[in-house]
Amino acid sequence: KNRTIIFKHILPNSLTPVISFAPFAIVADISALVSLDFLGFGLPPPTPSWGQLVRQGMTDINNWWLVAVPLGAMFLTLIAIVFIGEAIREAFDPKVYSRLR
Repeated sequence: KNRTIIFKHILPNSLTPVISFAPFAIVADISALVSLDFLGFGLPPPTPSWGQLVRQGMTDINNWWLVAVPLGAMFLTLIAIVFIGEAIREAFDPKVYSRLR
C-alpha cells in the first residue's frame, strides 16, 4: 500500500517541479558560459565558443553580422530549450492527465 501511494501520488507530483526547473537551469548554465567566454574567463582559446565569437566580432563592429550570428544562434538555442522543456512539462504534468482522464 505504501509503495502504491509513493509511485501513484508522491513521485509524479514531485517530478513535475524538477522537470520544470531543468530547462531553466540549462539556459542559465549556457548564458553563464557565454558571458564568461566573452569576458575571457571561459574555455581555452583553441575551443570555439559563442562568447569568443562575439568578442572577436566586437573588434570589427562595422561588420555587424560577426556579432549578430553568434548571438542569434545563442538566442534560438535558448528559446528552443525553454520550449522543449515546457512541452516535456506539459507531457508529464499529472494534473493535466487526471483532468483529461
